[in-house]
Amino acid sequence: MTSAEDENVPEKNETASPQPLATDRSIQLTKILVWPLFLLAVLFLFRGVIAPRDFSLNEKGILISFYLLEAEKRGGPANAPPKNPPDAREIQATAKEASEINLGSRRVLWVDDNPQNQEYERQALSALGIQFVLAESTAKAIPLLGSQKFDLVITDFKRADDPQGGYTLLAEVKKVSPTTPVIIYSASATPELEQEARQRGAYAETNQPQRLFSLSVAALRGAK
Repeated sequence: MTSAEDENVPEKNETASPQPLATDRSIQLTKILVWPLFLLAVLFLFRGVIAPRDFSLNEKGILISFYLLEAEKRGGPANAPPKNPPDAREIQATAKEASEINLGSRRVLWVDDNPQNQEYERQALSALGIQFVLAESTAKAIPLLGSQKFDLVITDFKRADDPQGGYTLLAEVKKVSPTTPVIIYSASATPELEQEARQRGAYAETNQPQRLFSLSVAALRGAK
């Protein structure tokens, strides 16, 4: 028999709480609101160099331009401001062409003992959907090459534990995955050193963020 007190006790609701759904909606709403604000901030801060009248950039193109400009201003792998300002129009032309490309299925192994120095370069490529795996040495990269599939390898040349780390890694890549293109991204790159790197089997060598971007896109579009 049910007592009066029992009748006054509210029944327990066994259904799932709607709070997570509300939280998810809040997160989605936040993303929807923040994304346009971010793009507007980029356009405002870089209104003098991004998207002049000659170029009609979509959202992806704006992001690529922004990150490449920042990479160029930082000085690429040299991590020192360049003597001459970056060519904004050339960067925007590159961004406009690349903005129509989707490389979301491509995976890149980036090997550098100071990976934080190339954050802008990776962000520019990430705008195309490219995914990155980072390694700070050849020793850490080799197991990854053996256990995962990569469409491209980008590496610095000189590392603390190996003055010719780029060539060491290049040789290892050719053993494990001979068809995977390798780009050496080095502050010391010169036409002569690039020719030597190509003779050793590299796809290219450069010290310029914009050229690295274009070379990476070209290599990945040809990757199978």
